[in-house]
Amino acid sequence: MAIDKKYIGKITESNLDDWLHSTGFLYPTNEKQLERFNKLYEDYDFKLKNATIDIKSIIEGSLCNKEKIIPINLSNDVSSEIENLKMVARKGQSNLPQHIIDKMKKKHRDSDDKE
Repeated sequence: MAIDKKYIGKITESNLDDWLHSTGFLYPTNEKQLERFNKLYEDYDFKLKNATIDIKSIIEGSLCNKEKIIPINLSNDVSSEIENLKMVARKGQSNLPQHIIDKMKKKHRDSDDKE
């Protein structure tokens, strides 16, 4: 959609509402607005031609998003790392393996360097 330059001078503060209806930001309320809307979007390629919109469920508020579960495939290294971090979270700082302590210190050093 491209608004012709001939329309630019016709859009003023007093008729802005009329143009918002004509360009589709608001629903057209009269034939003139609908005619402008159709002219502006005559070459628009609507890709959902076979899709249906359940307006009733939108108005009633019963429209809901379907959940989609996406499985994450973690490598063994990442899985063991997660398990180690879970252990740290459960046990606190007592009995932590030294490699975990070193990793935590390195992470804090790296984040301090970025600031």
